[in-house]
Formats: sequence, structure tokens, C-alpha cells
Amino acid sequence: DVTYGWWAGNAGVTNKSGKFIAAHIAHTGLIAFAAGGSTLWELARYNPEIPMGHQSSIFLAHLASIGIGFDEAGAWTGAGVASIAIVHLVLSMVYGAGGLLHSVLFVGDMQDSEVPQARKFKLEWDNPDNQTFILGHHLLFFGVACIWFVEWARIHGIYDPAIGAVRQVEYNLNLTSIWNHQFDFLAIDSLEDVLGGHAFLAFLKITGGAFHIATKQVGEYTKFKGAGLLSAEAILSFSCAGLG
Repeated sequence: DVTYGWWAGNAGVTNKSGKFIAAHIAHTGLIAFAAGGSTLWELARYNPEIPMGHQSSIFLAHLASIGIGFDEAGAWTGAGVASIAIVHLVLSMVYGAGGLLHSVLFVGDMQDSEVPQARKFKLEWDNPDNQTFILGHHLLFFGVACIWFVEWARIHGIYDPAIGAVRQVEYNLNLTSIWNHQFDFLAIDSLEDVLGGHAFLAFLKITGGAFHIATKQVGEYTKFKGAGLLSAEAILSFSCAGLG
């Protein structure tokens, strides 16, 4: 019977975990549509003779930073940019269909699902064991994303502003360096250190995710702040939309 104010993020789906998932899928679809559409719009008006920053290029700049659209010497080729944009647009339709299915056809609360595995992901705001189980899966996906970034930089290469070109980067997994950089990360000037930090985060998140999935609540249970989590989730969604 927990209720929250309208300001607490997705308060309207507090007791409807199925609808909560639909909202997440809808957010993902909107982000994918914005990324694909904006990339095509920037590509259509892009002038390689003018710096990206002077053309308000955001999405092309993100692709360029991971070595897409430019050759190893840093010259514009546009290779793969349109394909990536179209894939995002197609995926946005898939996510939109998934959001509609969860909103209209599927059960409103996951605990009413006929699929045993799905019932494990029901949201119980006053159950810390349920929350730590769901958190563990989030951490696993974040860890896999870090591995993807590290391996992409190692195999394909990313843009190095120091030399103005795309190059392959081997991560430097120096724990002492990672520890020393936690308070001055804005001063890091080595891509090897950046990738080393992501490699360490991948290990940390996957280990933490497995721990949260396999264990119960650790320590003394106190009143769960469901409103705070809902608000944080809303802020994270808007942040992902801005950074996507």
C-alpha cells in the first residue's frame, strides 16, 4: 500500500512492476530514436571543412571519439555512420513495440506472471532482498558495457586527441594508478589509464553484480527509501537521454 508523491519519478507505477518495465523500455526507445534521428540530421548537414564544435555536432562527435566515421589518420570518411543511425531507428521501433506490449497486453505486476523467472523481477519496495537481486543484474550489464568499451579500444581503436588520429589502446591495469586518480580524474592525460580504469570497473561491477544476485541483504535492515530510488531512476533516465 505504499504511495509516493507525483514528484517521485515513476510514482504512478509503484505497485505495478510490469508497467515500470514498460516505462523503462519506452525510455530506451526514445533514446534510440533520438540518437538515430539526430545522427542522420547531423550527417546530412555535416561539412568536413568546419570543426564539429562549430556545427553543433553532438552525435557525430561521440561516434568520432570511438573511431567511427573517420580513418586512422583522422580524415572524414563517413563509413558506418548512416548504418549505425538506421540500426538505432529500427531498434527504437522494437523498443516501442515492447513498451506497448508490456503496457497493454502483459500483466501489470510481474508477481502475477505465469513465467517463474519473470516473477523474480517483481518490485517490492519494502523487500531489500528483492532490490539487491535486481540491482545485481543492473551491475552485470554495466560491467559488460565496460568490457565492450575496453575491447573496442583495444581491437578497433579510439580517437586520441593528443595525436589527432584513431589508434588502438591497450589498457593499463595499474591499481595504484587507478587509486591515485580517483580524486584527480579530470587531470588524466593517458588513454591507457582511462581504459585501465574501465577494465577495473568491469571486474568490480560484475563481481558486485554476482554478489548481489547470489546473496541476501547484508547488515541490519532499515526503512527502505523507495521514493529516493524512484527519483534517482528518473534522473538517471534523463541523464542517459542527454548522453546517448
